[in-house]
Amino acid sequence: MIGLKGEKRVCSEEILQHVVGVLNQIFNQCIIPVVEARPRDAGAEIIELVSPHKKEIGQLLYQANKVMKMLVEMLAKVDIAETIITGLEFFAIRILFVENAQLEKESILSIQKFEAPRRTAMDIITGVFAKHPEQRPFIFDEILSSLQKLPTKGQNARQFKLSDGTSIQLVSALIMRLIQTSAAPARSLVKVRQPRVTTQRKRRLSASCSSESEAENSSKTANDDEGSQASSVGPNDDTYDHAKQRLSKEATDLSSISARDAQYVMGYLVRRALTASKSGDQPYRHLLDMFAEDLILVLGNAEWPAAELLLNVLMSIMMNITETKSTAPAKTMALELLGIMGSAISELVVGTQSLARNLENQDSERGIHLRQMFDEYVDGRFQNTEFFVWDGPYRIVLDYLASVDSEGLPTRSAQVFYLIQWAKSVGTAQSTADSEGKPMLGDQSVSGYLEHTDILNSNTETVTKGQCRLAYALTVLHMNFCRRFDRTVNILLDSVTSEQITVRTRSLKSVTQMLEKDPSLLERARNVKTLLIKCAADASPMVRDSALMLIGKCIQQKPALEQDFLKPILSLSSDPTVTVRKRSIKLLKEVYCRNGSKEVKSIIVEYLLQRTTDDDKGVSELASQILEEVWFAPFWKCSEDAAELPIHNKLALKEQMELVISTTRNGDGVSSALVSLLRNLLGSGSKAAPSNSKVCQKLVSTAFESMIDPEARPEGLEQKHIVQCLTLFARADARLFDAEHLQYLQPYTSNLTTAEDSNLLRSVVVIFRCVLPVIPSIQHNLLREIQSALFKNVHKLGKTELNEVAACLWTINTILNNPERLVKLIVSVIKYLRIYKLKDMSQNEKDTKSAKRCVQIVGAFGKHCNLESELGGFQEALAPWQWTSVSGMMINSIEPFAGSSQPLSLRVDALNSIGLICQASPHHFNHTDVSDVFQKALVEGQSDVQNVVLGNFRDFFAIQENQASNKPDVSQANGSAATNGRLGGSMKASEGDGASALIAQRFLQNVLFIALASQDTTALTATEVIASINRQGLVHPKESGPALVALETSSDPAIASVACQAHADVHQQHESMFEREYMRAIVEAYRYQKDVVKDTCGFRIGPHMSKLHSTFEIIKTSKSKYQKKFISNFCAKIDFELDKLDVSGAVPASLQLSRFLIENLAFFDYGRVEELLHTLNCMEKIVASTGPGVAHCINTEVFHVRVDAILGALDESGQGIEATTTTRHECAATAEVAPQRLHRLTTASIILSCLWDTRTYLRRLYGLSSNGQAKEGKSNGKGKDVSKAPTKTPGINGDRVVAAIAERVESLGSREKMTQQCSAFVELLSVDHEFRVAAEGDEEGAGRPKTPSGDEAGSPVPMSGGGSRGAGKRKRSGSVAGTPNKKRGRPTLGRRKSSRKSMEEDEE
Repeated sequence: MIGLKGEKRVCSEEILQHVVGVLNQIFNQCIIPVVEARPRDAGAEIIELVSPHKKEIGQLLYQANKVMKMLVEMLAKVDIAETIITGLEFFAIRILFVENAQLEKESILSIQKFEAPRRTAMDIITGVFAKHPEQRPFIFDEILSSLQKLPTKGQNARQFKLSDGTSIQLVSALIMRLIQTSAAPARSLVKVRQPRVTTQRKRRLSASCSSESEAENSSKTANDDEGSQASSVGPNDDTYDHAKQRLSKEATDLSSISARDAQYVMGYLVRRALTASKSGDQPYRHLLDMFAEDLILVLGNAEWPAAELLLNVLMSIMMNITETKSTAPAKTMALELLGIMGSAISELVVGTQSLARNLENQDSERGIHLRQMFDEYVDGRFQNTEFFVWDGPYRIVLDYLASVDSEGLPTRSAQVFYLIQWAKSVGTAQSTADSEGKPMLGDQSVSGYLEHTDILNSNTETVTKGQCRLAYALTVLHMNFCRRFDRTVNILLDSVTSEQITVRTRSLKSVTQMLEKDPSLLERARNVKTLLIKCAADASPMVRDSALMLIGKCIQQKPALEQDFLKPILSLSSDPTVTVRKRSIKLLKEVYCRNGSKEVKSIIVEYLLQRTTDDDKGVSELASQILEEVWFAPFWKCSEDAAELPIHNKLALKEQMELVISTTRNGDGVSSALVSLLRNLLGSGSKAAPSNSKVCQKLVSTAFESMIDPEARPEGLEQKHIVQCLTLFARADARLFDAEHLQYLQPYTSNLTTAEDSNLLRSVVVIFRCVLPVIPSIQHNLLREIQSALFKNVHKLGKTELNEVAACLWTINTILNNPERLVKLIVSVIKYLRIYKLKDMSQNEKDTKSAKRCVQIVGAFGKHCNLESELGGFQEALAPWQWTSVSGMMINSIEPFAGSSQPLSLRVDALNSIGLICQASPHHFNHTDVSDVFQKALVEGQSDVQNVVLGNFRDFFAIQENQASNKPDVSQANGSAATNGRLGGSMKASEGDGASALIAQRFLQNVLFIALASQDTTALTATEVIASINRQGLVHPKESGPALVALETSSDPAIASVACQAHADVHQQHESMFEREYMRAIVEAYRYQKDVVKDTCGFRIGPHMSKLHSTFEIIKTSKSKYQKKFISNFCAKIDFELDKLDVSGAVPASLQLSRFLIENLAFFDYGRVEELLHTLNCMEKIVASTGPGVAHCINTEVFHVRVDAILGALDESGQGIEATTTTRHECAATAEVAPQRLHRLTTASIILSCLWDTRTYLRRLYGLSSNGQAKEGKSNGKGKDVSKAPTKTPGINGDRVVAAIAERVESLGSREKMTQQCSAFVELLSVDHEFRVAAEGDEEGAGRPKTPSGDEAGSPVPMSGGGSRGAGKRKRSGSVAGTPNKKRGRPTLGRRKSSRKSMEEDEE
């Protein structure tokens, strides 16, 4: 059956049919069921049945494979009938797509045993493809239609082993082989077995082929049309240039066949991938990715030259997708693949560099020449013509392929395909010879080279595998695929600025992927840095996260870029998105560890400290962990004795302490965050607490050394900064200090000559107050000296220092137990107050100043000192005594100075002191005289007075909340009492609870009024009081809820933040109870915007955002039913009754409220499609129910349009709606309407028109079609899709709808504009361009306005109402103008567009 070329054998067709039939039976009935059987499904029975016969089945498979190999040889040498060919095709393709086991233990025959017949089946298909060109379309179609059967996961996905050990998909290898085969003539793929020929014989063969080629072309030219002047080669033209052109043309014709097939294959895969997703049921998206990865794996392998062609075609398709108006998913897929292919090109360049270095040790002339060529390519000095010379890289590759396997069809097809590529490229060369005069390929026809390839293998020097790989890589780098690298980079960078979020994100990830392969891209593409900084501030969190990831890669590759990228990294550490914050924090750690600048480190630590108090627990823990790693972990191994520390460790500790000190100078927020961090790291919850404590002790000791020795301090570091930093350590853990440290600080308590001394005293006193209770054996003499110094300077202290000194003196008193000095001080101050009470403070500034100091002293000591046990001493010193407590006596002594007749500054201090004493003794809040003083202060309206009272309320509530949430353990009670001073043990919970309730009940309305009256610091304090009251549950939520919603809309971020958090807490705890208050809250928010913010618009600009955004976000946390009810009630506030509409004023309040509500609807961030559709439905109901009545009144009262006039106009002109419009204008010209009535009708039409404009804007923004369905196969309002988040259409913003609403409101300025607005509204409701008119008897909602199509210039609403009004009445169809009823499908001839620009026009 099988013979060599030239041999004639008789082959029985019947026998071949039987052979193919037997193979089919063997595989279909035996082999394939066994291969596809799995132990976990119905195949378990088959496995049990055949397991004892595994050896026999394996032998059967082996013999069947031998028969298949014989068929492969016969296909190449014998002509076979078409019926048999067709049977072989189906048989082979069936084997190719059998699902093999993923794990070896699941396979009966072993995975690799079945791969052998798969390869043979691939050879069968390739043989048929090569021998029978008419079968090629059928083969491609069968393969491509069977792709969905392929596995996309597990080891089974790639089972085709390459010569270098890597694996690809079998179908990938088959497609590449078919593409390589498609370009070659069938006869060129059959290699005749010939003896090895000598060099002289090869030269004779070359001459013979050349003569045959010339004779063939001469004969062909002679037969051409003699009159043709366009013949490229004449019968006697055998010059080199003409031969080269002839060769290039023939090669181009052949290569176009493979290019066409490649485009067909890649086009099919891309089209199917565009309709599938990676998470979908269809595998085409995964298959395309895997196919591209397979092509990239063999891109540098000379045995698979078709990979470059297929990748080039794929890249061309992807570029076309990105450069045209494609969908976001399509562009995302294209950018992902472009990133993968661009990375492959970069990887190929890097791999080629490695190959060139490996050849450096070789002294062969060919290896040296190849290295020189690559060096010139890298430097950009390479001449294209050097690729095409006779002994160039193309020739080297072909020689190697010929030496590897000259008999196999795969290698033969690679040789032929590669040779055609060489021949095609010759035509593009600019010269005919290289610098050494070596001729190029071109003195033969393609057929001549294909039939006598022995002339190529005429080199005596053997080609090594490394030389072949380098030569082939050079040729691939010179081909079209790699030449498009720069364009690929530009496309990816341009896509970073796309309007589509997913496109921007994907392009950044692709650029990151390419940078990982080729860091030099940063220098070649100089706009990368600018684009990254811009993307770091993008509105999309996905884009910001991707930009941050790419910034990290850039810094890793080029640390010098840290200075450029540090600012965006710092700003992203406070990003609203948790993942972005975490990535920024990790990146800041890397920058910190690499950077040596103290200023940069200090800034980074400042931002990290801010994140330790983050609302997200994961972020705060990450920031704390990083600070522990960079601040404390490097010093854990230090010895306990500082004197034994090596000098470099001492210097490191000193530098670390200087860094801590410089960081604490950046503000109070940083200081409080550092205290919180130190408490966490030194607390029992930290695993490294003992080590951290030792490091902190070292740092404290180092700080004291710098404070005592001025020469040890660096320039710019002052003593006050060191002491201020030490206070933070004292507040965090007082055990870090010892008695010796306090002795160093004692001198700073006696000298108060300058303001700096006062600041030092305050810090020193704080340290004393924190440290004294925890030092067991402190010298009493030292305490007495400190106490005496503090008593001596009490009258010199400011308010802040006085508060700290009072707390410190009480702490010392608990140790020395000498309260008589405190009693003596307070008694003397009270006596002075009795004198000042009789004086007119407004006339004597000196007495006022002295009285203020006395009031401050009494308030500070009354808060921190519990002197009730010394009542007898006070009674004796302040006779006659008329009080029941010391604190009551203090308040009574201060109260006269809190009246409205006193100077403002004195009154403020008096109220503050009363509040401080009441915080320590809460029962005084219940006293009528104290409540009256606070009530009067809040009502009078002086902001300073109000702020001090509210501040005391806030601080008292904070104490109550802390006590409720942080109850000290019994074992820690003594320490807490000592540390916290008087408040640690004197306050009773019952007193505090009663006082809290009294304040909330009596003063809440005053606090609400103050909060809603302004946006200053007083309003912020009032908002904090309201929030605290709600957190403690002291009042019903409905009393403060509306105010919180209004305060959320404040332009002051601090006020809005406090109110939003409080509202969220109330909504979470009392969702159903608070539901009824939302509409009152919305109206309250409008009044707040109107009266306080002075802006009645419902949105904020840059970008547009609803002012009720925070409220709607909180409501979105509830169920869908709750959200829909809120939206329904919200829209109902817009609806109105015409006769009851308030139209007083130039711009009526009803119109301003409606505008506020409508603009909020326009810019709400709808969480699900279901809520969006419900919103549109509510808006359409309002227009459909209220609009017709308003339009009817406008027609009859403003334009006086009558039915007979319309009918006459229709009969005369036959112009339909245009005639009606003309009649309306004619009537308006001859009729007048009362100004008030016109004003009312215009206001009503503006409200409804603005509502419809907003509805149209939302429809376009979210891509909703006319029947409420989403475009491109999205939700139809039913099913699971309505629960998804709606997708915004790129390029659409709110500028147009805002301008349209503002223009409509301005139409109230003149009678002419009002008439035009009324006419436009009537036309809006009269022109039924898009919808059929509801017939009589239609079901409810049949006439309801729907969402119009995007290409209509003006979207009208239908005539009949579908809303709540008249729902039980029989509907009638007809225009508002009174035109008679017509059949459905009203004509729209001659429709005239409104003079107002339609909201339906594109906003792109």
